[in-house]
Amino acid sequence: MQNIILIMADQFRGDCVGYGGNTDIMTPYLDELASEGCYFERAYSPSPTCIPARACMITGRKAADTGFFSNDFSQPWEFQQTIMNTLHQHGYQTINVGKNHFKPLRSKLGFEVNLLYEVKNDERGTPSDYHLWLDREAPDVKDTAKEYSPNAWEVIPWNADSRLHPTEWTVTAAIEQLKLRDPVRPFYLQVSFQRPHPPFDPPKHILDLYAQQELPEPVVGNWAPQFDEDTYCSDPFEGRINRRYLGMAKKAYYASITHIDRQVGRLIHYLKKQGLYQNTTIAFVSDHGEMLGDHNMFRKGPFFEGSARIPFIIKFAKGILDEEKGTRKDIPVSLLDLYPTFTDICGAECPEDVDGRSLCRLIKHPELRDYIFSENYRSNRQITTGGAAVIGRRYKYIWNSWLGSEYLFDLEADPEERENLAEDNTQKDVLKHMRELVIEEYRSRPEDDMLDADGRLKAGRVLPAYRRPKEK
Repeated sequence: MQNIILIMADQFRGDCVGYGGNTDIMTPYLDELASEGCYFERAYSPSPTCIPARACMITGRKAADTGFFSNDFSQPWEFQQTIMNTLHQHGYQTINVGKNHFKPLRSKLGFEVNLLYEVKNDERGTPSDYHLWLDREAPDVKDTAKEYSPNAWEVIPWNADSRLHPTEWTVTAAIEQLKLRDPVRPFYLQVSFQRPHPPFDPPKHILDLYAQQELPEPVVGNWAPQFDEDTYCSDPFEGRINRRYLGMAKKAYYASITHIDRQVGRLIHYLKKQGLYQNTTIAFVSDHGEMLGDHNMFRKGPFFEGSARIPFIIKFAKGILDEEKGTRKDIPVSLLDLYPTFTDICGAECPEDVDGRSLCRLIKHPELRDYIFSENYRSNRQITTGGAAVIGRRYKYIWNSWLGSEYLFDLEADPEERENLAEDNTQKDVLKHMRELVIEEYRSRPEDDMLDADGRLKAGRVLPAYRRPKEK
């Protein structure tokens, strides 16, 4: 049986891979991986916030079925069906190194080995495995994410030895686990980076690579919230950041991605050296993106491209879709599709209630998927997020369930979402069709009370932060 590696980043924008057309960012190893596999141009988070996105990913089910719509740390994860559990039952050795965001933090949910990087200590007050290691290796060095706001746009270059950085530890520990693996069994390895999630702390020598670059300024659509003055809040949801400071933050964000890219390259080098690369399927994804000042917004949550679109690369093991090597796909895909893809690859049975589809099948039959659905909770501080989105090959429709506002974007003609077409009469049929897709989803879930008595979308409504998982 073939091995599977899932490499995951946190808050990594879908437009921040060189292979995808970004000529400003340095990602040579991800570019090479994409050239040897499939690169998905329409990949989106099923719920663009950390916890709900990860719950969707490991279960292959929509947020409405997992019960998680927000970063609610109070609810335990009690999922019996997960990627890891299914593969473990099929004979795989299952290993995680890095961030999970489970509750309790040290829940395994199918992982035999679970080496954690988490900013928070676990429920007993024990630091994560990375922090225990760092305290032994270099007690005077502190993790930036523990010292600064976890959502700050400030730049704090890592001046210690870069081998001590969480990004490098993640791959070092993953390689060590590969050395210790059971050679008789195939392995499923999850390598989960916490960066480029803020605070932005790339090693200084990598940040210096971008010192002389002039990166593009944020995109601000004609529909976006406007602000007359700069905000100097360190972790805003929205506002206009001074362009000089924002430019520094963007360089640090790009440098954090380049740092991840180099570690991906280090992992691939090890796999090739050990003769494991050809027989291993490797996927690279993120849980969601980062607005990074686009449309005067920051962080994650909204369904706009910066936040909702994610990188999605899959290099198949030799003998699986060899003819698709180096192809680009416009099929709408999401994290839900990983579970059925991995079970398809290894010949395991995929649970019937999984909402995703195998990419092996979608690649051969793209007509099976016209759009994907994404939804999210709105907190009191995030008036621009919350509701649902339907995303197809060309159009994206967004319903803000609190404000009652609609957005329609032609992603082919306007990939930066500068113009909202929701009130364009020439697009009224597209708008009606995509709105009906959201209504159809909510109609199947009357308990969420998102429709009025006439079956229309109802403003002033929000999804709960959490509710018990929906039974199928």
